[in-house]
Amino acid sequence: MDNELKIFLQSFKELENLFQALPISERQIQGLIGLLSGIQKNAKNLAVYDSITHALNTRAGKWLLPEEHIIGMAKIDIYDLRQANKVYGALVVDSELHKLAFQLMSIFTLEIGDFVRRSPGSDEFRIFSTSKTPKDIKSLLSKLYRDQEVDSLLTWDFGVGLTETEAEKKLQKQRKTFRPVVIRQTILESHSEIPRPIEENNNFQSWHEFNIPYERFIDKIHTLALPATLEQQAIEQVRITKDIVESIVTKDALTGMLNGLGANWYLDNTLIQAVALTDMLNMHEGNARYGSAAIDQDLRRFSNMLLKHFPKNEGYLLLRSERAGDEFKITSVKSSMAELEDRLRTVWQKDLHHGLLAWNYGVGRNDGEAHVELYRNRVKETEIMEASTLNGKSTFIIVRPDSEDYPNLFKLSEEKARIVDGTPIIDLHLTIQAIRNVEDFTSLKKRLQEYALNLCPFEIKVANIARMNVNNQQGRLWLLAEKTPALENMYNDLGRIAEEMGYKSYPYKSENWLPHIKIVDLPENSTTQIKDPTFGLGTGMTFTVRDLEWTVQQGPENWNLLDKFSFPE
Repeated sequence: MDNELKIFLQSFKELENLFQALPISERQIQGLIGLLSGIQKNAKNLAVYDSITHALNTRAGKWLLPEEHIIGMAKIDIYDLRQANKVYGALVVDSELHKLAFQLMSIFTLEIGDFVRRSPGSDEFRIFSTSKTPKDIKSLLSKLYRDQEVDSLLTWDFGVGLTETEAEKKLQKQRKTFRPVVIRQTILESHSEIPRPIEENNNFQSWHEFNIPYERFIDKIHTLALPATLEQQAIEQVRITKDIVESIVTKDALTGMLNGLGANWYLDNTLIQAVALTDMLNMHEGNARYGSAAIDQDLRRFSNMLLKHFPKNEGYLLLRSERAGDEFKITSVKSSMAELEDRLRTVWQKDLHHGLLAWNYGVGRNDGEAHVELYRNRVKETEIMEASTLNGKSTFIIVRPDSEDYPNLFKLSEEKARIVDGTPIIDLHLTIQAIRNVEDFTSLKKRLQEYALNLCPFEIKVANIARMNVNNQQGRLWLLAEKTPALENMYNDLGRIAEEMGYKSYPYKSENWLPHIKIVDLPENSTTQIKDPTFGLGTGMTFTVRDLEWTVQQGPENWNLLDKFSFPE
């Protein structure tokens, strides 16, 4: 059971047990338990339902979803939600998302074991079913899909499967068939959704509405004429339960930051000294490249970093946007705008190239000013990146696991990092070959495309862990991969392509090549002693590779994607 759910249920159970032990009549006990049941039902709804669409949220996936019973799933993706927000406005789009969620939940109902889920700020819905196969789900979605152009302002595509990778693949195939490719402008558009007042969305339960049932509960306890000690104990337990519920329902389940409900309760009528907005770059492309599991982990890493540097006890409140899941807001009730900007700039500089997604920020006295500064910084950063890309000549061919395989691999990285007091690597991949001194990127791209067309999906098995020490740098842990003939041939083939085009590849022969995935950065300025003799043995994991990625190096620990070459099935 999820730990948060345990705490939630235990708080209500303890209150019920306390009522059972009070020296009052059975009728009075049942009256209290009836009131408690109503409060618990409302609290659970606040915890597991998305406030904008009323679909289940990320937390519901942990609380309600029996993964071992799922026999089919679907992934639904809105086509260019950014453009829809620009054309129709966020509130109209909210209404359309709500309508789509209602249509989906009318077809796939919770009562028969179907779960329609949305993540905060996401343009995606996921359907999980314990009663319907992928074929059944596709049949039910097809009519809704055909009618969408008439029924909705939003257009969407879907894919079904037994796994998220399979559903995503079919979704992209459908999208390529029916939709034009979205090409973004070089100059970034201002599209942040955070500045739009959250208070405009009246779907949120107000702070007053939340508190009323608990106050009535306490009034009811006063009428029982209990001994003073027992009355105080019962009232205190009600308040503890309320605090636990409040803490859970105001927290974004993925990142631990405030959600829209928390923002509505705590920021309304609060005197704010300064505001900072942050925005991840190219999150949609990041989901396509790394998979949603890796991007979710990056968002957790990022939010934990902000929570560490901007603690609540120093007057900061941190919020994740309900409309754009890659946007965050920092409010300060104590620090000035200059103080907030200095602190955030330091955090930003230290975090460069540490995550999968780059990010920018803007600081102002209010949302509007911060939004303008965010936009200016994004344009400035883009110009710097473009200049850097023109000079980039060191490229690398890498492979990475499917999204289904990624969580287990990252879990291993986290476990080993914890043992050695290191930092887990989020961008988990295996580099096959380097192609350096590239001059003609177009011709090399064509050669790589042709080469990938002759490949098939293959598995990579990783087993033992090795420690790698680099002069004047942090050490790192490698997860060694089994060097199969297929992997060795690929290393040699790509090296041959580089040589034929007059470029440089890795200088060592394939028999000396150690294919590996970097999983942990070791602490700086310390020699980590791993005392457990079984530490590096017997991991025995396997993951599937379905494409090659071609990346270009932009800095010591910064690689940008040039292209991805999928293998024919």
